[in-house]
Amino acid sequence: MGKQDKRDSKQDKRDSKQDGKQAKWAAKTELSLAKARKRKWLFMILAAGIVLYLLVSKGGLGGIGELLDKLKGIMPGG
Repeated sequence: MGKQDKRDSKQDKRDSKQDGKQAKWAAKTELSLAKARKRKWLFMILAAGIVLYLLVSKGGLGGIGELLDKLKGIMPGG
C-alpha cells in the first residue's frame, strides 16, 4: 500500500500545481482585460479633450463665437 499512497500523493501535488497555474493564468487574463478597458476610456477622454480644445482655440462651430471667445479668455494660452 505504500507505493499507492506515494503515487496518489504525487498525483495530488501535480493536480494542485496545475490548478494553481490555471488560476494564475485566469487572473492575468482578467487583469489584461481590465487594463484594456481603462485605456480605451482614457483614450476617449483625451481625444474628446483635444477636439474640444481645437474647436475652442480655432473658433469653430460658427454660430457660437461669443461663447467661444469667453472660453478662450478662461483657457490658458487663450
